[in-house]
Amino acid sequence: MKKSIKISLITGGLIGLITISFLAGAFFYRAGLLSRIKSRLLPQPTKSSAELTPEIKPDFDFEFLDNPGFAAMNSAPLEDNEESLKFLVAGHIYGKPGDDEFHPSPSLLRNISLLDMQNPDFVVLLGDTVWKPSEDNFDLLDLLILDPVEVPVFNAVGNHDVTKRELYQSRYGNTIYSFTYKNQLFFILDTTLNYYDLNPDQLSFVKITIENQIQTSDINGINIFMHHVLFLDEAEVVGKQLLKPNEGDGISASFHDFLRSTLYPISQSIPVYIYAGDVGAFSKGNLSPLYKKSPANGVTFVATGLGNHQFDSILLVEEDLNHQLTISPFSLTGKEMNPIEYYDFQYWLSK
Repeated sequence: MKKSIKISLITGGLIGLITISFLAGAFFYRAGLLSRIKSRLLPQPTKSSAELTPEIKPDFDFEFLDNPGFAAMNSAPLEDNEESLKFLVAGHIYGKPGDDEFHPSPSLLRNISLLDMQNPDFVVLLGDTVWKPSEDNFDLLDLLILDPVEVPVFNAVGNHDVTKRELYQSRYGNTIYSFTYKNQLFFILDTTLNYYDLNPDQLSFVKITIENQIQTSDINGINIFMHHVLFLDEAEVVGKQLLKPNEGDGISASFHDFLRSTLYPISQSIPVYIYAGDVGAFSKGNLSPLYKKSPANGVTFVATGLGNHQFDSILLVEEDLNHQLTISPFSLTGKEMNPIEYYDFQYWLSK
């Protein structure tokens, strides 16, 4: 697998370098860069921008989706097939913070073809897809990331995505929903409504949906995607940047209560996987990847995020013959990666 990934990285790198080369020539003229790209590659609107982007009110209806392709950022259908489940997870894809940086992260752009070459069923982003939300920046995200990927791309929104919430939702729809696929239950949640937390309505939505699906369907696993890293303990957060998420301290009392009251008991019979993406922005990839699991229960926690540096990686999630999910990090820069279990909190303490 590592050999095939290296080959994919080389191929993807060549395609990505063409993209980056095209962009680099105008790097310091970013105000005009997007308009030139759009005028060459995007169909020009015949209606006014107001007609094309109608004003809406944020819609927080929580939905269980029969057709999850409608919720994908790129509106790609989620295909039925007989293959074992496989999906990719990437966090904080705008990359390195700062107005002088190019967003989305060039480390991902260089490997955008790699996403399809892994033949996933879908891709999940873990928020912060843009540095600053605007029509132009979302257009650029569509052009460089979403449109080239042929499978559905879902997103658990981050704070940077929804600074202009109505704009985000007018383009990409609801921020909270759930669906089943290949006997796995998936939740896309929003940690920005109650900032750096999950509000009670979302926690109730998760609990009730799990109960309903367990009663009516054969569920092999529960997958919960969010932006902020809510699952760290107080003992796991110190002042050192490599031991902290990008923003905040990663502690949510209400989420820990929900773990103890709901998810830990459920995980005794059905594995639970929780993914967060507000990591990896800084020079040595703070907490990305991160793996955490207690031997006393069946909940697995992982975090992953990009910062456009040599440590950037994303996650490949695959179902094994026992219907368990295996999570493997792989590098976007050709670095050799260890199994995900290697990147526990002790690993980051040693950095």
